[in-house]
Amino acid sequence: MNDTKAAPAAAARGRGGLVGAAAAEWTKLWGVRSTWVSLASTAALVVAYTVIVGVSARSSTAQSSGGEPPTDPLANLGTGVVFMGQFAVLALATMVIASEYATGSIRGTLQCVPVRHRMLLSKSVVLVPVLFVTGLVVAPLGLGSAVVALGDVADPVTAGASVRQALAVGGYLGAVGMISIGIGAAVRSVAGTITVGFLVLLVLPMTLQSVSVEFVQKAGDYLPGPAGMALMGVSESDTYGPGAAAALLVFWALAANAAGYWVLRNRDA
Repeated sequence: MNDTKAAPAAAARGRGGLVGAAAAEWTKLWGVRSTWVSLASTAALVVAYTVIVGVSARSSTAQSSGGEPPTDPLANLGTGVVFMGQFAVLALATMVIASEYATGSIRGTLQCVPVRHRMLLSKSVVLVPVLFVTGLVVAPLGLGSAVVALGDVADPVTAGASVRQALAVGGYLGAVGMISIGIGAAVRSVAGTITVGFLVLLVLPMTLQSVSVEFVQKAGDYLPGPAGMALMGVSESDTYGPGAAAALLVFWALAANAAGYWVLRNRDA
């Protein structure tokens, strides 16, 4: 996000505080094509995953091969978000914060919004609702493609379950965005933010859960990725339910932003 003209413009119109900072971030977010590309990629990745898994499951069922193929469209949607879609969101959140350090435009942002916690908060205030709405749009697209790909082997889906899953997808994508903003503020590097985010969201949980030591496996269940899977009802662990999963995601989002704010406050831009 190298367009820094929006922030001075907001200040010039006399809109100070968090509202003015959020208005500037909104303009910067929608002023570049990469935002639309990232959001479209989120939907495309989830749809592609559900189609591939659905076709594979239908083929396995037809051939009566061993194991239980994934025939639950809601589960295929949830795993598609975790294994594919969330990384387009990670890329978008990285552009919102870390690219400003890469281009040097963070100095202009901080001149216009010198209160650093306000600057950091304004990014989440803008991005999280956008990602939540994105989840509400992606969910029916992914669910529809999952049902079509599975065909007559698809498990039945109720309207209530579909709505709950859509809300869960939106909530998880919003949490991923906020966590990524915190990581970006702490790491201050595009490559570093994407790398750390990928490790925290997918690699580290999978690594810990594959260890044969029970308490290490349990520790992995409490990371953001597994919490998102529990929120969407696709976790293989029954350690906690959706309510605790939502609380865990809020905790990780706040912890990441606390770390980012600490670095932002104690180091020069």
